[in-house]
Amino acid sequence: METTGPVAPAVLPRRRTLQVGTGFAAAGVLMYFGGLLGVYFSERADFLRANPGQSWIPAGARVELTAPTVMAWTLLLSVVTMQWAVHATARDDRRHTLTALLVTGMFGVAVINQTAFQYGQMGLAIDGGSLAAPLIYTISGSHLALVVVALVYLFIMAVRALTAPRTSVHLDGMSASAVLWHAMVFVYLVIWVGLFVTK
Repeated sequence: METTGPVAPAVLPRRRTLQVGTGFAAAGVLMYFGGLLGVYFSERADFLRANPGQSWIPAGARVELTAPTVMAWTLLLSVVTMQWAVHATARDDRRHTLTALLVTGMFGVAVINQTAFQYGQMGLAIDGGSLAAPLIYTISGSHLALVVVALVYLFIMAVRALTAPRTSVHLDGMSASAVLWHAMVFVYLVIWVGLFVTK
């Protein structure tokens, strides 16, 4: 009768702690921006009710729609490339993972550049007596910080995935960074409509 050695224990599935943690972080981000936007809409409604016929945006400021619309479309395109990165990571396609991550990162950096251009163009003065300027800068500046955080998170997950023997080992991390990225894009679309389209 043949005897066999001890059976190796089963490999436990990787825990989804990164995805769960990022999900909670994304929920916190959405609540934060929900609060900021609630204050903005409330203050704008109160101002327009108390000053019929006046503009909420102070005279002399140039809050144009072109730059925010370009950023909105850029971020919508980045949703596709972010999902491309997740798809390629799951299939151990290192070349397409790297390409998708580079394009997504380029879109994020383009949004930072466009936001800097928009700040120079707007000419909103914080000390002008209107709450529009500080609220617009607070909301858009918070989103700018979120873009930077999403880019750093994406970079860390990219390094982990691309230095591993197989990229799919770190699929949970790439998926988690995609969750934060998509939350960031959603927040900007709300900002685009709420602050710039309906200004």
